[in-house]
Amino acid sequence: MKPTYGLVSRYGLVAFASSLDQIGPFGTTVADATALLEVIGGHDPMDSTSLARPSPVLSATLSDGVAGMRIGIVGELLAGASRDVASRVIEAAEALSAEGAEVEETSIPELAHSLSAYYLLAPAEASSNLSRYDGVRYGLRVEGPDAAAMNEATRTAGFGSEVKRRIMLGTYALSAGYYDAYYRQAQKVRTKIIEAFDRAYSSFDVLLSPTAPTTAFPIGSRMDDPMSMYLSDVCTIPSNLAGHPAMSVPFGTGSDGLPVGVQVMAPALGEAVMLRVGAVLESAAPAGAGGTGACGGGRSGRPKEGR
Repeated sequence: MKPTYGLVSRYGLVAFASSLDQIGPFGTTVADATALLEVIGGHDPMDSTSLARPSPVLSATLSDGVAGMRIGIVGELLAGASRDVASRVIEAAEALSAEGAEVEETSIPELAHSLSAYYLLAPAEASSNLSRYDGVRYGLRVEGPDAAAMNEATRTAGFGSEVKRRIMLGTYALSAGYYDAYYRQAQKVRTKIIEAFDRAYSSFDVLLSPTAPTTAFPIGSRMDDPMSMYLSDVCTIPSNLAGHPAMSVPFGTGSDGLPVGVQVMAPALGEAVMLRVGAVLESAAPAGAGGTGACGGGRSGRPKEGR
């Protein structure tokens, strides 16, 4: 799960994208993840983005159920999912309804722009953050005849192909003549997404969607097709951009026998309600479903920034 931005200290974390990075727990069960969040959450004066609030109390309400809750299924994210994944999300919604929740589909059209905004903002911030790894001040150093050669050799050896790709994209987005057209515009889109979530949460306590549009894909299978890999993040990126909490609960498998995750999203500091929903889903999950997965800040569904 990925907590609210600032709920868990990031002191000591190697920064990727500072406005997105967030630390969150993996757990075999929802209860385990909840207990861990209670331990790691709370204010830390060593982190300037840390929220000035004590460690959250979450376990006491974990078994309170979902009776009377209003839960919205995000239509745009469900429509983009494979048939297997969409079927599991509908089953999860039915399970919540059977426990007394009011469940209905809702539309948040602004989320269609999340992926584009994220892949401008995150690489731009990564370019800025990772510029300190120059072979002089931090990390690896590969010697060269002069500073420029040393810097180039260090970064060639120290960064993988995907990191280099993102740094180059981010450097371009921040460069003179393109900052307003790309980075600033992406920040405006981010604001619109936050406003859209605020409207949705005025009607619903939590939102439901797939964690990823497909079942799990083999490690390395999309390395030669970055766009396909990036599209796998389409469901989890919106909450990352908004700084809201989200979690992935395994809910059975697809016809290929690979796992399906159901994502529960909540407004800022809505972890208690979100975890109650997660606990009900965990109890209702088809036989063979695992425990709580990651839904994280950077590549939600993978543990890059939280989730």
